[in-house]
Amino acid sequence: MPSQKYFPHLIVGALGLLLIATGCITIVAPPTPAAPGATVVIVTSIPPGATVGVPATAIVPTAIPPTAIVPTTAAPATAAPIATTPPTAILPTARPASGTCLPGFVWREASPTDRVCVPPASRTQAAADNAAAASRREVAAFGPDTCKTGFVWREAYSGDVVCVTPATRTQAANDNAAANSRKLLEYGPDTCAIGYVWREAWSGDHVCVTPATRTQVANDNAVAASRWTSGAYGAHTCVVGYVWREARAGDDVCVTGAQRTQAANDNAAAASRRMPAPYGPDTCKEGYVWREANASDHVCVTGAVRSQTAADNAAAASRKLLQYGPDTCKEGFVWREAFSGDHVCVTPAIRTQTQTENSLAPSRTVP
Repeated sequence: MPSQKYFPHLIVGALGLLLIATGCITIVAPPTPAAPGATVVIVTSIPPGATVGVPATAIVPTAIPPTAIVPTTAAPATAAPIATTPPTAILPTARPASGTCLPGFVWREASPTDRVCVPPASRTQAAADNAAAASRREVAAFGPDTCKTGFVWREAYSGDVVCVTPATRTQAANDNAAANSRKLLEYGPDTCAIGYVWREAWSGDHVCVTPATRTQVANDNAVAASRWTSGAYGAHTCVVGYVWREARAGDDVCVTGAQRTQAANDNAAAASRRMPAPYGPDTCKEGYVWREANASDHVCVTGAVRSQTAADNAAAASRKLLQYGPDTCKEGFVWREAFSGDHVCVTPAIRTQTQTENSLAPSRTVP
């Protein structure tokens, strides 16, 4: 009796014969010998309306015992290749160029060549500050020398635009008005020394004499015509007891002999009676000094005014509205200085932030 291990195969084989005999199935054998363990595909062709107690298609193992129908041994058919989607290739990423910003940062571009890497918000701020630059500069109504509020031009001399208080400006005007009276040579180089006055025997006579002599000369001039007579020396011959004064050539005023001698002596002493001026014609009287609002300012003022003038000159730049030139910022703003020469006016906080970002630039840039 066959072994029990073949019963399943016998049953399947018998069933197969029955189906073949009835024409319900066709055995399709592989064209080439199959290796042990290959399978045979049984294709059914059951007539319409037939009832069969097995599935329409069955896969039957080929290991059939000798009493069964031995299938053709054939090599397994070459399986059709399965279309598979190739894996996505992971390409190596290009290394960022040197000098570009690390992720999360962008060039600030406070100027066309500004390559400091900052957060995008800082870049936006820099652009906004650049756009508002002109509106944040001081407006100088009177040009670059316009004074800050509370100051005016001193005008101690023509073109003097040093900014001073209004009181100092008034003082300068008063000192200018009194200038000549404070010079030692108040009346020019012919100013007489103390105790002497101009003789003025004629217009322009600046010989220095005593006041008494000046009075005498004036009196002699007044009576000149009464002392002339026609005689040996013409119509201006002096009457008896008088002689020509001759304080200069052609001086035919008739005076006493003593007055003629006095005039000659005064002429000889003229130079010695002029006021000595150790510093030239602009030498100041005692108690006054040159103001020196500029190098040639020889207006004589008190020592206190001279000191004030020097202090005003020293503070001149700080009192100008455009203290730092045409790019001076309005109050509340300072230069950004993102780079050398960056005079865009920003708030102090933005200036500090800019300095911080400059210091961090290397750490935010691709080496």
